[in-house]
Amino acid sequence: MGFCSTTSLQQVKSSSSISRATDVTVCTVVNTNFKSGFIQPGIYDGRTVAVKHIQKKHFTLSKTIRKEIREVRELDHPNLAKFIGGSIEVPFISIVTEYCPKGSLADVLLNEDIPINWGFRLSFATDIARGMAYLHQHKMFHGRLHSRNCVVDDRWVCKISDYGLMAYRKEDAEALSGTFLCENLYRIYCAPEVLLGSTSSTTAAADVYSYSIILVEIATRSDLISEQTEPMKLDVMWRPLLPELKAGKSDSDCPNQAEYCELIKKCWSHNVTTRPTFEQVKKMLDKMNPHKVSPVDMMMNLMEKYSKHLEAIVAERTQDLLQEKQKTDRLLYSMLPKPVADDLRQGRTAEAQSYSNATVYFSDIVGFTQLSGSSTPHQVVDFLNKLYTTFDDIIDNYDVYKVETIGDAYMVVSGVPNENGINHAGEIASMALDLISVCHAFKIPHKPTTQLKIRAGIHSGPVVAGVVGTKMPRYCLFGDTVNTASRMESTSEALKIQCSESTADLLHTLGGYALVCRGTLIVKGKGEMTTWWLETKKGPLDCFLQDEEPQCGPVPVSS
Repeated sequence: MGFCSTTSLQQVKSSSSISRATDVTVCTVVNTNFKSGFIQPGIYDGRTVAVKHIQKKHFTLSKTIRKEIREVRELDHPNLAKFIGGSIEVPFISIVTEYCPKGSLADVLLNEDIPINWGFRLSFATDIARGMAYLHQHKMFHGRLHSRNCVVDDRWVCKISDYGLMAYRKEDAEALSGTFLCENLYRIYCAPEVLLGSTSSTTAAADVYSYSIILVEIATRSDLISEQTEPMKLDVMWRPLLPELKAGKSDSDCPNQAEYCELIKKCWSHNVTTRPTFEQVKKMLDKMNPHKVSPVDMMMNLMEKYSKHLEAIVAERTQDLLQEKQKTDRLLYSMLPKPVADDLRQGRTAEAQSYSNATVYFSDIVGFTQLSGSSTPHQVVDFLNKLYTTFDDIIDNYDVYKVETIGDAYMVVSGVPNENGINHAGEIASMALDLISVCHAFKIPHKPTTQLKIRAGIHSGPVVAGVVGTKMPRYCLFGDTVNTASRMESTSEALKIQCSESTADLLHTLGGYALVCRGTLIVKGKGEMTTWWLETKKGPLDCFLQDEEPQCGPVPVSS
């Protein structure tokens, strides 16, 4: 066995042929990517196995090797990686054992993406102690125990591999022992008495010493080998630093830090006779972890905690997303009618729609050109923003839709896109009266002494509405009704609302509005039109005392 071996099991394509030599089941793995000392998966008898290549130029199946194989095949323990067989065909000499998909203990400990609480760590330490105790009971000593030949299966159980078969792997160990990594690995895990040559590496006390180094790695989740930048000197008193553990109630805290550190000290004691046996180590670990939970249960608990945490995060993110969507919807629905916006968002074409009757409102600011000339652009923008924000707040109280603002012009419609019978005339009339009313109290920010004056006009009739453009799409109204409403506004007077006859007829039908006939007006493009001033809304008593509708005679008014 080579001390450089790792148990980072990467999936490798391999083909297998099975042969039998005396009492050894041989799995010959054909794989040109074989690297000495590295474990690779193969297929034997329809299942995945771990295959470790042994670097040997020749191989003789001696009586000693046969005896080793028989002894190893008889071993069976849940914390030992089961020996399956081996290949004796040069250059594919290898050992085939149980495959553990999680990789080596070192791989798991050094993977920061795997959450390992102290329940897991003590479970790993206990698994190794149980496996080693079983080996020692059968008078078999490991001699090269380290975190890279302790492997983890799919149920998070730690198992010992690379045990036994000393003669089988003899030349491989000698060939690999001169490498830099193997030298440090040997020095770090090797007991002081073995380094001095006073005893063999295959003793119970030497295995316990190697185990103490694994305990440090389990506690610190660090790679002691990579931390050694130079080959280590033969210093029998070298020890890694004891882990700085915290005792607490969280999963990241060691439940019995003093006992754990004391166990490490006992296991690496310079006095061989004071080192505990693995049976004693098991008892010490059981005291440290009285409420033992299986690794699978611990992983399920961790997954449950993670799932609940993930659910909370998802719920929080979903709420944030919902709030952002609501903000986006509010912005979108303020620019386009909701049915139209929904059609466009879903990729459907918004078809133009005809409305048989609607009321359109236009207004602009009297003297806006002169006001703009005596103001800075910033002042004009601030003024219009304040004014139309005030208007927007008012129109929210009515069944109307704001079409657009262009400069100082303000355009609103009712009956589009939501049809409302003949109520559109009343909604626009009431809204217009409120807008005129607010102008009396409105203060121009940079000209507080100047009276704001707007003129308004409304007209009722058929319109066509549709979306124009794909970039910055606009919801627009088309038809003669729009042009006429614009004429009602342009021929109106300051702080007054001019109605066309069609709108006046609807308001008379609805009742509740005071209208004064302006007379006959010459309107460009329309000829003579009888128009009305919308004065105010009538109270209940006014409506009760109202006589028949006033007649409007021809009163010429210059356009």
